[in-house]
Amino acid sequence: MTNLKQRADFIGKSICVGIDVHLKSWDVSIWFDKEHIRSFRQPPEAAKLIATLKRDYPNAQFHCAYEAGFSGYSLQRQLNGADIPCIVVNPADVPQTDKGRKTKTDRSDSKRIAEALHAGQLRAIYVPDKMTEGNRRLVRYRQQLLRDLQRSKVRVKHFLYQQGMELPTPYNKNNWSNQFIAWLKELPHENEMDKHTLGKMVEQIETQRKEVTLLTKKIQEMLTHQSYQKTASLLLSIPGIGQLTTATLLVELVDIKRFPSFAHLNSFIGFCPGEHSSGEGERKGHIISRHHKILRSLLIEAAWIAIRHDPALTLAYSELKKNMTGKRAITRIARKLLNRIYHVWLKKEDYEKGTVI
Repeated sequence: MTNLKQRADFIGKSICVGIDVHLKSWDVSIWFDKEHIRSFRQPPEAAKLIATLKRDYPNAQFHCAYEAGFSGYSLQRQLNGADIPCIVVNPADVPQTDKGRKTKTDRSDSKRIAEALHAGQLRAIYVPDKMTEGNRRLVRYRQQLLRDLQRSKVRVKHFLYQQGMELPTPYNKNNWSNQFIAWLKELPHENEMDKHTLGKMVEQIETQRKEVTLLTKKIQEMLTHQSYQKTASLLLSIPGIGQLTTATLLVELVDIKRFPSFAHLNSFIGFCPGEHSSGEGERKGHIISRHHKILRSLLIEAAWIAIRHDPALTLAYSELKKNMTGKRAITRIARKLLNRIYHVWLKKEDYEKGTVI
């Protein structure tokens, strides 16, 4: 007796899969032969998604994509490990319509990703290796602790102002020395609860400072690793670039050669001016809002230091200030500093002060 049962075979067929990733569930949309085939919701498990795709579409050539977010790169690594190519994309780069913005759902988001992937409109972001990702988390965690420490300091000052206490002259300029900490501990209070509250605030600050110090030492140790040591030495030769900025550059940029040109790197950091040009009219404005928040901020801070130690940048800043404010001028200097970082890292040459690049 002839067996008429025959499973569908998608050999040689391409299927695009858009995934909208959330903590408790994933919405998945399938795009095949220029059409949306189906959408479904599943638990947040890569193994279940892999099994579903290979069961329903045997031998197909899959292409998956999802937006970068809280979930990181674990899904991408698991899918690639199962021979299902997957990319992670910037949410801002996924095409959106006005109707889509006004009727946004998880399912529509997954459909939008799948459709854009099928049309070749998506560009993958850079996915670091696991070691680099771990180092990046370390550096970012220190920055988070610094922000927490700053908030703790503000709370203490607010507490003192509420009590009508004025800071002595040596301490009224954000001077959080050990002497200031000792002064806070010895302050007299009208009631026991105020003393206890301030004591706990100061105790938290001391704990946070110790944690920041330990993390700083760990980051300094990281820079001595053979994979970072040579490049770190080159970056440290640039005025304004210290160890912590160097570590941040190394873990965030990873490989300078992944940027085809300085223009690509500059766009990634976010020092490009906005532009609204049409026809013969050309109009350029402030730097774009899309940027790498951590690196752009660090480079602007580094620029303030660099203009005091590099004669070429000192002169450039002086000239720029003739036509603009100091803040706008320092942003231009930060862009020049980034150009120097790109040159030193790419060419593997120590920085020379006073040179124009």
